[in-house]
Amino acid sequence: MYPDFLRAFEQHYYIYPASDDEAKQRLLWNELETNLANIDEDIIIEDAVHMDLGLESGDVGILDTLDAYFEEEYEYIKELANYLKKWVRTIRIRDVQPRTTIINKANDAFYITFNYTAVLETVYGVGGESILHIHGSLRQNDDDPILGHGNKMRINDIKEKRYEAERIFAEKEMSICRAMEDYYSRTFKDIRNYMPKLHGLREKEIDEIIIIGHSLAGVDIPYFEDIDRYTMQKAKWKVYYYSDAEKQRMLDGLIDCGIVSERIEMTQSNEFYNL
Repeated sequence: MYPDFLRAFEQHYYIYPASDDEAKQRLLWNELETNLANIDEDIIIEDAVHMDLGLESGDVGILDTLDAYFEEEYEYIKELANYLKKWVRTIRIRDVQPRTTIINKANDAFYITFNYTAVLETVYGVGGESILHIHGSLRQNDDDPILGHGNKMRINDIKEKRYEAERIFAEKEMSICRAMEDYYSRTFKDIRNYMPKLHGLREKEIDEIIIIGHSLAGVDIPYFEDIDRYTMQKAKWKVYYYSDAEKQRMLDGLIDCGIVSERIEMTQSNEFYNL
């Protein structure tokens, strides 16, 4: 839909056009939020330092020109959330049929969804009072979907590089570091702003937590730590996984949250999708 945006996005990860589509999906799109902070900044800085702008004055006293150049180079990222929202709105769920009996409006379950669509409401008939869209819902006309990485260390590291470049007045490095700092900041998701939405769990009697469709990795991990804490660290966790390759990683993700393995049951997802 937006090929120029896609090309710019993938170029900055050094996977376009040399890698095939499968490699692009594996390297970037499978864990999009985490990988937003995984650009190879050393290569980017090196390329910027050796870039020839072809100016008569050479590379001295051109900081404003460099700032304008790199601001334009990374301007595409401003549209990420906007394009994501447009893409989600193209997903037609009205004619989608239920794929599981585990989700149904008759049970007393409470749903926390990271999905921006209204699948639970439209396909399964679950009432809005039983659903928490932790990162917003297009059905509720929220602002842009919440998307981003949680790697604050990347922001701090690039700041340090910028400070050092400013100390020795290395103009090209100053400028690219400033652009990358802005990129990291724009794509940073501070989940502390959304975690208070989970406070209501303390008022519910929850004895089982079911996970389906989440990687249990990356920036969202602290949510699961809080969910376990608000359920008094007593609930059983049933995790559905798609492939054997991800089974152990998902299990380790929950254990890293402080959830003992005795409370975790790992089950293949085809048992969840029983229709």
